Amino acid sequence: MEEIMRQTIVTDWHTHILPGIDDGSRDTDESLAMLRSSALQGVSAVVLTPHFYPQNESPGRFLERRNDAWIRLEQAIAKQSGEGVDLPVRILGAEVYYFDELGGLDAEELSALCIGDTRILMVEMPSDTWSHRVFDCLEKLIFQRNVRPLIAHIDRYYKAVKDTESLDALIGEGLLLQLNTGALNGLMPRRKAFQWMRAGRVHRIGSDCHNMKDRKPELSEALALVRKQFGEDALAMYFAGAESK
Repeated sequence: MEEIMRQTIVTDWHTHILPGIDDGSRDTDESLAMLRSSALQGVSAVVLTPHFYPQNESPGRFLERRNDAWIRLEQAIAKQSGEGVDLPVRILGAEVYYFDELGGLDAEELSALCIGDTRILMVEMPSDTWSHRVFDCLEKLIFQRNVRPLIAHIDRYYKAVKDTESLDALIGEGLLLQLNTGALNGLMPRRKAFQWMRAGRVHRIGSDCHNMKDRKPELSEALALVRKQFGEDALAMYFAGAESK
């Protein structure tokens, strides 16, 4: 692990570390514990991706709540300054639940939902079969809105993607897919994940951590597996850095 830390900037691309905003961290104490755990595993940056459900609230209201949670977390971190391990860099983003009007969001709100200063937008997809309407929306984001959708935990949607030709075409146009580290646990899930990785259908990896109990920030095993199976170049891609605001 120390060698991995020296050679690679490790970013956890999917976390629910912001306190009290969704079903992730309950409070700043748990958030700090999650950040410390990540740091001890060699993680240098975490993308904060709280759930945004457009059917429940407006983008503006979500962004207000996210900012409040961000301020609480940063204030808690400031109080811990100089104590213990250096915490990973925090990068704001969101896990936006798919809806057909996603491509028509207000430009300023859409930009604010993207990860840091990038034009990458994490999207949580429906679990049923993806229709051509879904592919059209993702294509609109890419070509009309200059946004690269990053599909959250693609390992949950293998069966939903019946049209792999359309998926591969969108990947060629800029679509990104994120795999959860949990997909590398167990022989059969790991085989399927490796198949998708070899097919070029995985671009980022994240823990999708929610707490310090049953959904902890666990990347160390995934880092070792990816490095052993695919080498340093793949490690650098799957855990690549992201610009922060």
